[in-house]
Amino acid sequence: MTTALYGSSIPWAEPSWYTGRLSPYYKDSHRKLRNYVRKWTEEHFAGKTEEWEAAGKIPDEVYQECAKAGLLVPIAAGKSIPPEWSTYPIIAGIKAEERDGFHDFVLWDELVRGGGIASLFIGLTVGAPPLRTFASPSLRAKIMPEILSGQKKICLAVTEPSCGSDVRNLTTTAEKTPDGKHYIVNGEKKISLFFHTAVRTGGPGAEGISMILIPRLPGLKTRPISIGAGRLSSTTFVTFEDVKVPAEYLIGAEGAGLWIVFQALRGYKFGNMARQVEALQAWTEQVIYELEHLSAADGSGLLGGVTVLLKVEGGIVSKYVANECVKIMGGTGQGSRVEAFFRSTPGLIVPCGSEDVLIDLGVREALKLSRQAEKAKAKI
Repeated sequence: MTTALYGSSIPWAEPSWYTGRLSPYYKDSHRKLRNYVRKWTEEHFAGKTEEWEAAGKIPDEVYQECAKAGLLVPIAAGKSIPPEWSTYPIIAGIKAEERDGFHDFVLWDELVRGGGIASLFIGLTVGAPPLRTFASPSLRAKIMPEILSGQKKICLAVTEPSCGSDVRNLTTTAEKTPDGKHYIVNGEKKISLFFHTAVRTGGPGAEGISMILIPRLPGLKTRPISIGAGRLSSTTFVTFEDVKVPAEYLIGAEGAGLWIVFQALRGYKFGNMARQVEALQAWTEQVIYELEHLSAADGSGLLGGVTVLLKVEGGIVSKYVANECVKIMGGTGQGSRVEAFFRSTPGLIVPCGSEDVLIDLGVREALKLSRQAEKAKAKI
């Protein structure tokens, strides 16, 4: 048993569940959302990226169209939309209580087909969640309606020209006025107007960092930055010169800023290994699920090439993890089990064929399925 085909039959042009492969994760509401966003994106965004790139920006009215269509609330909320946000439009009419993480996944998967349009929402995705989670109820009630209705935009202003991603050593300062009613902010950010800004309210190190929401006020200046991502990138150079911000715009407690921003680059090696292991695990589970629910003939026909590529990926991840673990142990002699795994990886990788041969086989199998799909579509 397979599911209906949707979209392109070109290999890897669509997620696997669009191409007839089984998945336990998606139901009718996910297909409804996919179909709606695909159509809406093609009508509003497709083919306009070059025009917008030449102009150096996405027209402001496009953001208002997104708000009316119900894109802003699910993008700001992610997996779970709070009940109090359900009064705003939600794309495809999917009720807030029906949504799960896979609706968010489908939404973004379809949006990126609009090219540079995805950059329109970067500030919202990173700026709204901290405000929702850590801001005082009164500040949320004041600011969130403007954000969710599309009247105002928000961003996360953390990175600085002088320290890059080294958040612990950021230099933008926020000094409280003697009456305790305002912060005076000075510094620079490379980041789009509410600025969810990491500032130094205390001494050096992580404990001195706080988060303040800064509206466009006197002394705040911005200019676009040209980067490799193109002219539609939301990256902006921000300068604060004695910007006077009301004290109630503090997000969370003083000194808690780094927890809100997340730990910058901490645990890089473990994080890099984790993302690859988790991805491999998910892919493996998906293939197992499909094989359990397909006939032997369908399983061989649909998943032969996929299984070959999965085997290659397993070997690549194993090599990477073994190599990183050996480096972490640093040759101290305390990592005998790690070193044993490192030595054993070639024995796990070599059987059944080298990577180049298996990858070529996987691609040829995918192209064969593509030709079969095109013939099937032609008969309809």
